[in-house]
Amino acid sequence: MPKPMKLLSKKIPLYFVLLASLLGALISYSFISFKKNDNNDSSVQTGTPVSATESCSFNINRLGGHKFIKPLLYAEKTCEADKFVGVKSSVTNLIEEFKTKGEITDASVYLRLFSKGEWTSINDEKKYEPGSLFKVPLLITYLRLAEHNPALLNKKITFNLISNESKGLKQEFLKNAIKIGESYAVNELFRYMIVHSDNNATMLLMNNISFEEFQKTFTDMGISKELTKNDAVISAREYSVFWLALYNGSYLNFDNSEYALSLLSQTDFSEGILKGLPQGTRISHKFGEKGNITTHIHNLSETAIVYINNNSYLLTIMTKGNDQAKLPKVIQAISSQVYNNVEGFTR
Repeated sequence: MPKPMKLLSKKIPLYFVLLASLLGALISYSFISFKKNDNNDSSVQTGTPVSATESCSFNINRLGGHKFIKPLLYAEKTCEADKFVGVKSSVTNLIEEFKTKGEITDASVYLRLFSKGEWTSINDEKKYEPGSLFKVPLLITYLRLAEHNPALLNKKITFNLISNESKGLKQEFLKNAIKIGESYAVNELFRYMIVHSDNNATMLLMNNISFEEFQKTFTDMGISKELTKNDAVISAREYSVFWLALYNGSYLNFDNSEYALSLLSQTDFSEGILKGLPQGTRISHKFGEKGNITTHIHNLSETAIVYINNNSYLLTIMTKGNDQAKLPKVIQAISSQVYNNVEGFTR
């Protein structure tokens, strides 16, 4: 009978057995962990796919007109933020409810969180008559001109005649207006135009600069000067560009940007975005109304920068409907819905 091999006949020390068992356990654990992490890669990508994030470029808007520099006005990601999926869904549902009830025919929203430049929009393809919203680019135009000619702000203008455009015009939300025969400094007219939304103050200001200067403010922002026509229509996202430039202090100097938004914080219209926010919330905002006699369709829109938790967001809401009186409540409801969804992102 053959003798067993010497190696097998010898007893293996206990510590070698323990060492081998421990090594095997470590190898098994590492393999299982590797497979687990490998399987989890797909769940990490859920909601914000890596490929989508990497392909999301920026729209860069720079100011021309200089020889050696091209200042940055604003930059915006081409992709909507995944974090706004919830608010977009809830606001879209709210808009559909108002449409079903017949309180509006259309509504659009543009929302941007300033801290990271994240944004979303709803019905961005829809266009609206801006009405008094264009008083903001007119204010910007004057402040730009005043940076080269400070005396412009103290120039006196007398309100002698009511133009054919203003004669008999009813302003639904006008609370304070300039008076015929009185003279006003340009910076006084700013207050009537922005705080009270007086169309006659706007007319005086518009008639005392060249229309080309007004159009330049649009083209500088990358917006077609065709939008300065009386029958022009604009989307919520397009219009929001003026407010991006003010908040960033990238078109006017810092003092004038601060002045403009300070003036806009005193707007006396309180039935829209402001009413949908908690009492005491600080905002800068402007509304615009426009009615069409032929179609009987009314436009009411509002843009606001809402300052909360040492942060801020930009919100533009544009609405259309057959009953002007119902539109402020729609804007109020959308404002409240946005705030309830976004407030947590601003902490």
